[in-house]
Amino acid sequence: MRFSKGLTLLFGILTAVVSAGEDQSAASKPIRVGVLSSAETPGPNTSQGLYIKILKQAGMDAGAVSAQRVKEGALDELDIFIIGGGSATAFNKALGPDGGEKVENFVKAGGGVLASCAGGYSFVRGHTEALRYIEIANAVCIDTENGRWARGSGTVSIAPATEGAAPLKMFYANGPLWKITDAPGFGRTEALASFETDVKRKGDEGGIMPGTPAILAGTFGDGRYVLFSAHPEFKWKMGNTPMIVDAARWVVKGKLGAEEKISYEVVFPSMLKKSGEATETSTSGIK
Repeated sequence: MRFSKGLTLLFGILTAVVSAGEDQSAASKPIRVGVLSSAETPGPNTSQGLYIKILKQAGMDAGAVSAQRVKEGALDELDIFIIGGGSATAFNKALGPDGGEKVENFVKAGGGVLASCAGGYSFVRGHTEALRYIEIANAVCIDTENGRWARGSGTVSIAPATEGAAPLKMFYANGPLWKITDAPGFGRTEALASFETDVKRKGDEGGIMPGTPAILAGTFGDGRYVLFSAHPEFKWKMGNTPMIVDAARWVVKGKLGAEEKISYEVVFPSMLKKSGEATETSTSGIK
């Protein structure tokens, strides 16, 4: 069958419109997030429930995902996998070596990971068998012997690694202390912020926590991750919940370009904007 030039042109326009519509539809699909939880509907004030609420409010499709579902392939339908507060050992044991391998493969293929507190133990190089089931960040936990990981809880001061960024106050509860390492087989691992203050048990001299990384970000295969030692999802008045949304949007960008930076200002643009607003407000009254 022969087409006239007019029909050919019309066909081309219609094809372009359909293609553009498909691209727009794909772009408008919400980011799909699974938060590891043994409960189908996590409590509203739990770490898991708060992650789901924060990311849903940001327009993402967030919900709980069990360890069993992860082992059955649930990550194939997700863009981001989250491990929040709780017991890292219990989380990793529930996933098992098979589930841990699926998580690692998910990230290698371009998936994103977020974590806080217990999740911060789960995703670095492990110091116990269960904690070796998932290893995506080139870092290890330090000062964990003889129960020293159980430092306690409280508000900590965190210094961003970007000059001019405002210090953070964040709720901390036995989160990991990390040391970045150079083991082979990993991607990039960067400290985006460090602890300024200490949390220590009664009678402990302390002094190890200040200066250690408080937030890690990096790559593993084609995927990205952001790990918090403390809890940005708790204590909303401290103003850290935008960090979770920023981090989620960063980890879904896929393979890191050769010239791309991994830095506080790149991962958390909302917090840098807040720093600028705070500086402007604080200097506006000076005469």
